[in-house]
Amino acid sequence: MSRKALLSLFVPLALLFACSKSVLVSVPPRMELNRYAMLGIVDFASSAEPALGARAARALQERIQAAQPGTRFLELGERDAVLASVGAKQLDPAALKRIGEKYGVAAVFVGELAYSQPTMEVKLMDLTKLEGAARSEVKGEISSRLLETASGASVWSRSAWARRQIGGVNVSSEQGVSGGIRQGNPREAMLPALVYEL
Repeated sequence: MSRKALLSLFVPLALLFACSKSVLVSVPPRMELNRYAMLGIVDFASSAEPALGARAARALQERIQAAQPGTRFLELGERDAVLASVGAKQLDPAALKRIGEKYGVAAVFVGELAYSQPTMEVKLMDLTKLEGAARSEVKGEISSRLLETASGASVWSRSAWARRQIGGVNVSSEQGVSGGIRQGNPREAMLPALVYEL
């Protein structure tokens, strides 16, 4: 290769590298939690196992503290027990005010975690060749709110959902029958994805 050809390749590459600079830009969080001296978190209500609701609350707390180090949390436990401790039956502004006074929290995270029953989807691609597929999946939904204890006002809310396949079968004239079932608890397996989306 000639010297002229090498220069014609080298010069554009050198200019490209010279012009490229990395610029770091700090992005502020959507919700500044450092304005609250102490936050409370209540175990999420769960349509499945109560332990999953407690795990969801801990996972949300971990994510928040990783994003905003120094955020102070007080783990309050199950919703019914927290309400009973302040003589309330529902989470209304009066109950939130008593929770704030009793536990010294300025705001409280509450949430719900719901899972569907497994559903089956069947697709027939070619009936003459008996080709098709079937899959079973579970859908999970999570939602949370941050409620100020002094006023009962909601200052943040969000919800998210995810699906997880738990099994499937494919039937093909060329490849025969293939399929499988995922081991473990699909509801527990999708919890990190749900909290991440939240």
